Amino acid sequence: MKKKGLWIAIAIVVIAAVVVYFAFFAGKEKTASSKQEIVKVGFIGPLTGPAAAYGINARNGAQIAIEAINAEGGILGGKKIELLIEDNQGDESETVNIMNKLIDQEKVVAIVGPVTTGPTTVAAGIAGDKKVPIVSPTATGDNITKLSDYVSRVCFYDSYQGPVMAKFALENLEKKTAAILYDNTNDYSMGLADSFALTFAENGGEILIKEAFTAGDQDFNSQLTKIAALNPDIVYVPAYYSDDAQVLLQARQIGMTAIFMGGDGWDSQDLINGAGAAAEGCYFTTHYSAADTSELVQEFLQKYSEKYNAEPNFAGPLGYDAALLLADAIERAGEPNPEKINAAILETKGFIGVTGEFSFDINRNPLKEVTIATETDGKFVLVDKVRP
Repeated sequence: MKKKGLWIAIAIVVIAAVVVYFAFFAGKEKTASSKQEIVKVGFIGPLTGPAAAYGINARNGAQIAIEAINAEGGILGGKKIELLIEDNQGDESETVNIMNKLIDQEKVVAIVGPVTTGPTTVAAGIAGDKKVPIVSPTATGDNITKLSDYVSRVCFYDSYQGPVMAKFALENLEKKTAAILYDNTNDYSMGLADSFALTFAENGGEILIKEAFTAGDQDFNSQLTKIAALNPDIVYVPAYYSDDAQVLLQARQIGMTAIFMGGDGWDSQDLINGAGAAAEGCYFTTHYSAADTSELVQEFLQKYSEKYNAEPNFAGPLGYDAALLLADAIERAGEPNPEKINAAILETKGFIGVTGEFSFDINRNPLKEVTIATETDGKFVLVDKVRP
């Protein structure tokens, strides 16, 4: 009996050990498997600072896209996308730190962003060196996609939109003289100023004066007084909404009646909130309009409103399109491999997003329509959609 009891005890110990062994390794396999079910994608944008309205909207749009994709089963046979969000405050040095963190530590396979041109310029080199693709929603600087084969964008570039506004001023508004007030510390602003001036002059218009300011300036009276003395038909101000609002207010305060125009940096409710009636009748180029009756646009606006109880500026749908494009590229790549994903991005043709249908040119810039909007009765209104 004692011997039989001993064997029973040994059998129980062995069975328990086997159970523990398989439970342990099955748990490890399950953990490894669950890790494989996540595909990490980064997001970089200014969630604080003077360009925060763009970064927050782009992040929100990207989140809506990722949540919808995950809800519909994810990518690559059921893998979920995890969006790792980082605030670069619009700062280039911070962008370098974040890029290295997302790629080296978090092991992301691609990145949505950065959002503005300066940070995207420094991110481009890192993306190329480490062979991880970035897709900017809103960085419009002409040369950023030429800095690395691992950089693309879903927005049009500065010399794509600047000529549209110049031709609109000449042909649609029949205005012949213009002044330009630009931020000489901002690549975006300088690029738009140059492309507008070139097209305006080449098509029979006259640039009377170019005046510069520094981002964050509060007093524009010196520049505006010089401009007002020349009585231009229009004043082109390619800057961000915070500066634009102050320029409009001060221009009207000194009695200027010229038509003010700008680029996509104007497209924020904060411009209307800051400038009030002074923004009435201004025009700007942008990437979409909430007044667009397109089914895709209206569906996106409904989703955005339900989630954030707000209406997005242009960066919202561009953030959505950038995330959607990346997910599509990952799916076409067949695996979460950054180099294969980048190759799939380059092959993108006929992509349909909220901001329109496009294919890439040889420099990974989208060929798409430019929206022209105006401000009327405290709202942005669609004027036209044109291709350069």
